[in-house]
Parts: sequence; structure tokens; C-alpha cells
Amino acid sequence: MWLFRKSPNLNNASARPVCDDDLTKVSRLLRDGGRHYYGLTGDELPSLLEAGHGAALNVGEDLLGVALASYPVKGTCWLRGFALAENVDLHAGLDHLIPVLHTHLADGGVRDIYYAGDEAAESWLVPALHDYGYMFATEVVVYEKCDLSIPDFGNPDLQVRMCASADIAEVMRLDHACFEPQWTKDDTVLGPAIVQGPLFLLAEIAGVAVGYAYATSHFGGRLVHLVRIAVDPSQQGRQIGVGLLAAVITLGANQGATTITLNTQAYNTHAQRLYRWFGFTPTGERQRILRRCL
Repeated sequence: MWLFRKSPNLNNASARPVCDDDLTKVSRLLRDGGRHYYGLTGDELPSLLEAGHGAALNVGEDLLGVALASYPVKGTCWLRGFALAENVDLHAGLDHLIPVLHTHLADGGVRDIYYAGDEAAESWLVPALHDYGYMFATEVVVYEKCDLSIPDFGNPDLQVRMCASADIAEVMRLDHACFEPQWTKDDTVLGPAIVQGPLFLLAEIAGVAVGYAYATSHFGGRLVHLVRIAVDPSQQGRQIGVGLLAAVITLGANQGATTITLNTQAYNTHAQRLYRWFGFTPTGERQRILRRCL
């Protein structure tokens, strides 16, 4: 590979869709590349490569760059990984990778691709993506609650229990009903979360699933992060979200948590009113979301 050599001549480079045979080289490039952004979770990489959800840049047998996208959901997907070998010019690499990635995604029915990124990639990848038509879409804002008091326990008819693998169909139904396509999760994310997550709750009224909440635990249980909370749109106004928040805080406190955090979109003012009323306050942390219409 080109990781520690002089700048390669990209006049001889070619870009193509990724494949499962790229696993070893892509893994190394995402780890050791001169520039790299890795936003994948779990075992996503092998399946994305097998499905061809990305573009690879080669000179002969050498892999110089890669751009990876998530599985499409209702015509949307996310840029999940990007890497260039040492000494590969950023814009020259993107000039090869981005058109192939966009064409491949558009041919597969994708209309919009999103990027959230991380702090390490913010300084170099975001400005470059702007040059290729990625525009500001929204911000994700962070809230926290250090006082674990509970102002209300919500609907008295609500039953909240730990979610089981057999509930995946109901969880998927709720997720797709509650979130815009770019924010939905598929069963490859939610399925393992139900089995492995420390706190995955299902809310029911009269045996019918009306909402769910998923939280992770960090720093020996002292911090609980609310990853997802969803209430069936047809059940809005019945204090189901209140009941789920109360259950998350109760279980977190029982496990020794002292702080609960969550993220939400800046435009989701309805949810933010609930969080503020429940005692959550903004931390000031914000993450930009970019969007590219294909």
C-alpha cells in the first residue's frame, strides 16, 4: 500500500464500487490512512462491503482511498467512513471517489446522503464536503440531567418492561413510524441493541406497544445516555414519553447513574420542551449535520 511512500500519481488511479474482497485493505486504511473518518458500528463493515455500499480508489493492486455509505432507508443514507492513504491529496482523492459513490447510490434509489462526522474529521472533511455540494441541514444538540428527580411518571395505564428479541418487529414498526428516514435504524442496529444493551425498554398500553426507549451506560454506570426514545404518533398526548423518561431515569439511578444525557435535532422543539420540563438542560455541545441531494 501507499501508506508511507511518496505521493502517488492519480492519473493512473481508478474508482469502483467496494466489494467483500476489500475487507483487509479497507480495514487497514480506515485505521492507518493519512486522513480517516470511521463512523461504523458493530459488524457493519463486512456487510457494507459485500453489498457494495461505497467506492474504492485503486492504483493497480494498491488501495488509496475509500468512501463508505450506510444501508439506504427510504431513499436516504449516511456517509459512514472515509479514508485516504498517506500523501494522497484530499481533493484529488475526492474527485475520484465522490462521483462514483454518488452515482452508485443514486442508481440504487438514494435521493439524499447525510454526514454527521466527528471532531477529528471536522477540520478537513467538512470543508471538503462543502465543495462537493454537501450543505448544512441541521444541528444535533446535547442535553443533560444531573438532578435525577422525576416530576411525573406519565400515563398510569402505561406498562414499561425490558424489551426482548421477540419484540423486534414492534420496535422496528415504532422506529419507522416515529422518525424521518435519515434518523431511522434498521434491525442490524436495533436487534443487537435489544439483546446486548443495558437498558432497552418497551412501553405498552393494554398489551399494545406504544413506544420504546434505548439507553447505554458509561463510566461504570455513572452516566446513562438516552440513545432513542420513540412514541407512536397515533398515541401522542397520552404522556407516554413522560412515562418512558421516568423509567429510564429510575433504572439509571438504581444502577448508580448520576447523570443522564441525550441528543436531539435542533428543530425538534416539541421534544425539547418535554426534556426541559423534565429537568434536562442544554450543555452547549452541538454537532453539524450536512446533506447532499443526489
